Amino acid sequence: MMVRKRMTRVALERIFRGIEFESREKAEWSNLEGESPQFEAQTRWMGKRGRVDVKLNHPDLGHKVIVEIKATDWDSMAPHRVRPNALRHARQVWRYIEAHLSPDDVVAALVYPAKPRDAARLSEIESVFDDKWIQVVWRDEVPPSP
Repeated sequence: MMVRKRMTRVALERIFRGIEFESREKAEWSNLEGESPQFEAQTRWMGKRGRVDVKLNHPDLGHKVIVEIKATDWDSMAPHRVRPNALRHARQVWRYIEAHLSPDDVVAALVYPAKPRDAARLSEIESVFDDKWIQVVWRDEVPPSP
């Protein structure tokens, strides 16, 4: 007999908040003048499949832009989980980068809804991404375009 787990109301709210954030963020990328972003662009590297949230091709500039959208709430995370989660996000983005490295260079970014309130936590997260050459964007610092 299979046991079914019920999702708590909090878990469902978190999922819907993530879906809403991703939808708003993708809408912002859709409005870029002169751009033709690909959404959920398929990737494959070393037998692993993935989907880049937003991919922009810039052959004239010699690079591609890969944007991964995450609705992570860093403030609610247990302190010992911050670094492992940041590293997991970085590994995911690097799989996408590796899949697109040749012949163009890749510029990668992670977009989160809000930076953590704790300065030490913020520094730890940004340090992980700096070390991995991934730009991090905190949406609460960069408001959506009108």
